[in-house]
Amino acid sequence: MRAEELEQRQRTRLRRSRAVATGMLIAAAGIFAATLSVADPGSGVLLLRAIAEAALVGGLADWFAVTALFRHPLGLPIPHTAIVPANKDRIGEGLARFLERHFLTRELLVPELRSVRIAERLAAWLSRRENASRIAAEIVKALPYLLRASEDSELKAFLGRALGAQLRGVALAPVLGQLIRALTAAGYHEAVLDRALDYARDFLTRNEEKLLDAVTERRRRWMPRAINREIARAMLSGAGELITDLRNPEGTSRKTLLARIGEAAEEMTDAPEQALTLGRSGVAMLRNPEFQAWVAASWQKLREALLLDLQAPSSRLRRAIAIAIASVGETLAGDAEMRERLDATIEAVMLEALPWREEIIRFVAEVVRRWEPRTFSDRIEAAVGADLQYIRMNGTVVGGLVGGGLYLLSLLAK
Repeated sequence: MRAEELEQRQRTRLRRSRAVATGMLIAAAGIFAATLSVADPGSGVLLLRAIAEAALVGGLADWFAVTALFRHPLGLPIPHTAIVPANKDRIGEGLARFLERHFLTRELLVPELRSVRIAERLAAWLSRRENASRIAAEIVKALPYLLRASEDSELKAFLGRALGAQLRGVALAPVLGQLIRALTAAGYHEAVLDRALDYARDFLTRNEEKLLDAVTERRRRWMPRAINREIARAMLSGAGELITDLRNPEGTSRKTLLARIGEAAEEMTDAPEQALTLGRSGVAMLRNPEFQAWVAASWQKLREALLLDLQAPSSRLRRAIAIAIASVGETLAGDAEMRERLDATIEAVMLEALPWREEIIRFVAEVVRRWEPRTFSDRIEAAVGADLQYIRMNGTVVGGLVGGGLYLLSLLAK
């Protein structure tokens, strides 16, 4: 639920509760006035008058008490009224200290985080298609602004200056070497290789005849068509055998390729002169006018295509983002080890943030201090005012019961 909707519901509930409490007070006043008009009241009328009188007194007293919390009753500057707006800054500081002492402590935070099981709940929430679609819709709302901002000439000039200055001294080879090391250590590179090999084998199988026809059409005139086709078939067969060997975990070609990837990572990480050369080459390539023109043209086409898709009622990008988010949720829901790691990461981040709690406390107190007293009072009243109206209702009822009880006791005493 959005904040505006929540606040509107709170205010509607406050108006209803206030109307009921005021209605009970008016009813008590009406009954009291009616009993006064009776010329020769009996015991029953006098009992009713006592009940109404006491209910009226109790209801008025509680109305004054509840109203005095948020404003001056009847607009009169009575001392010790309008308590909330008058003590706004002190209340803000007290709220901030309450958060510090009773929420932002290691002893309370760690057990609470572990009991909440954030990763499990996040996975379940993300895996629901409606939630994934909602997140995707919010992302898609922001994308047009980001895409249009990319055309700002001043922004592009700033990024060009900033990135250019940073890239002049960047050593790209060690970064790439460390990245390759991380991927190879986790085994991700083998999964990517297997997927690429499967795609290549499937492509060759599905398009074998087309490839053979294409090679045959480009044959030398002096070479017979049948021989040329057999040569092409042998080449495709050899490519298939190479793919099979690369796909086999015990294949010689696969072991040689994986070993070469590891050697390349070691060379890039341990060769500073190569790293410097690569960094300068990267900057030179980025400064090349033809490369810049190609990047600009490609980006312009991609940007226009994205904006056109985002304007469509059924955006493919939005559907793709929603499917990806839901897929992440489903995968996380089925991976207990990854959920444990995510929970541990969240716990570590929260604990690392604890030394900053003084800044959090200062921020809360400062935000409250900046609010207007009337705004602060209205927000507090909207949040808890509806429940405070029950004090008025109970005061009216209890006052009437006490008044009736006292009147009956007086009769017994006589």
